[in-house]
Amino acid sequence: MKHCSITDLSDQPTTANLLANQHLLKSYFDSTGECDQFEHAAVKLYHVDEQMQGALNFDFGRQGALDDGNTTSYPILYQRERIGDLQLAGNTRHEQASAAISAISADQCAINVAKKIALLIKRDQANTLSGLYLGKALSLNGYSESIFNLESFIERAASSHAPVVIEGDFGCEKLVVASSIHYNSPLKHKPFIEINCSVTSAEAFEQKLVNCFVQAKGGSIYLHGVDELSLAQQQILVELLGASSEHSITSCPQINTSDVRLIFSTTQSLATLVMQNSFSRQLNAQLNFLQVKIPALKQRKEDIAAIVQQLVKQHRVYQEQNFSSEVQSALHNYHWPENYQEMERTVARVMALSTANPIDLTELKKYAPDILLTQPLQQTSSSNNKQPNDPPAFDLIQSLMDTDYSAFKHLHAGLQKALQYVGANYAREITLGELAQNAYVSPSHLSYLLKFYLKRSFKQILAELRIEKAKLMFCETPNLRITDVSLDVGFGDLSHFEKIFKRYTKVTPRQYKNQQKLNA
Repeated sequence: MKHCSITDLSDQPTTANLLANQHLLKSYFDSTGECDQFEHAAVKLYHVDEQMQGALNFDFGRQGALDDGNTTSYPILYQRERIGDLQLAGNTRHEQASAAISAISADQCAINVAKKIALLIKRDQANTLSGLYLGKALSLNGYSESIFNLESFIERAASSHAPVVIEGDFGCEKLVVASSIHYNSPLKHKPFIEINCSVTSAEAFEQKLVNCFVQAKGGSIYLHGVDELSLAQQQILVELLGASSEHSITSCPQINTSDVRLIFSTTQSLATLVMQNSFSRQLNAQLNFLQVKIPALKQRKEDIAAIVQQLVKQHRVYQEQNFSSEVQSALHNYHWPENYQEMERTVARVMALSTANPIDLTELKKYAPDILLTQPLQQTSSSNNKQPNDPPAFDLIQSLMDTDYSAFKHLHAGLQKALQYVGANYAREITLGELAQNAYVSPSHLSYLLKFYLKRSFKQILAELRIEKAKLMFCETPNLRITDVSLDVGFGDLSHFEKIFKRYTKVTPRQYKNQQKLNA
């Protein structure tokens, strides 16, 4: 059953939700070949949620194959509730089934498929309800084992009222997972409220927290970026969650904290932060019930095609607009350091600005050149095993000293701008945000580029450049005061200058200065 045809066998009118379910399952069967071993399969769905009107039967494969009565039915279960049936014809295998499939019993294979159907149907429910209540459809995409494992966790977490911690790299679909837990739970028609934990002050966070508990009564609160809370903000949350159900803090009215489901997200391991004394052990204990980690996009390449297809539908300027096969291949091969968020930004930008259709590599290079850079560029210090296709080696700090910016031409365009800015402004205070703004990239992406291509942070590069400038000043004028040199190269604190100088040269500034006097 390589390709699935859909036959609606229901007497009920097909609603938009049911039609979406049909095409979701068809896409799953066609993309994965999961049912290739089945001669014929039919799916019958019952009232999956309140949005569905009537039951739906639709089959895949040869119409009428189930009419002879020689069928086997497998329940489609979600949270132990029967939401449908998977019906298979008596002969469930192709004669030339693969060795991998033949090693699994037909029954177990059918049970696995029925479970994935349930997860996909409930994925669509979360998508529908988030669109209805939040104004934006939120849904996981793809059919990899990683995604189905994540959907299985969502199923289990949605049936519980315990706190959930969602960990994932920057840009991963943490909000999607949080909303999916809520909209597949008994609270799905209650409020779902998000709190951004990067609020500036403890007072503002406290006020926001209390207001959201009032608004979310009976529903869920999603605290995005809980690892970004200051220790003072963490303590406010500790006191609020550790109090009795009826609790009043400061001048705010009493709130019922037990009447709200709590979901948290973090980009870092909270246990690791506790060990580093940057996260409250008590707060971690109050959150440490259910945990899941979202795999980075580079770890589930098989999902990229489905995600791109969904983003194209969402952001295309006109109906026929699409990517060429070469562009789709480039999108698949890219490492996506900022995960789904970066992919959405890229697809939206390219589709808005491109004039060709299908969009080709020339357009991609013009509007998203990062995508065509798939391998890290090595430094001289790490190029002992240099390969024929490696980029030319160069001395980063010496190039900055010589203002030889042509040495950077093989690097990412944003990285080139950042390095030139460092070279021109090394003697004053520079922040990552300022550097990123002048490089026309986000701070997180610039930080990634520096480590990925140069194996250093911008602070390391800045410190090395300043020390080399100081060494040059001592060489040219050995009688200069150490304090003056420290200030001239950008170190406001003399002790910090001496510490960094010794780290890179293995001698103190005074010892280095005296050596230059002897050599003069």
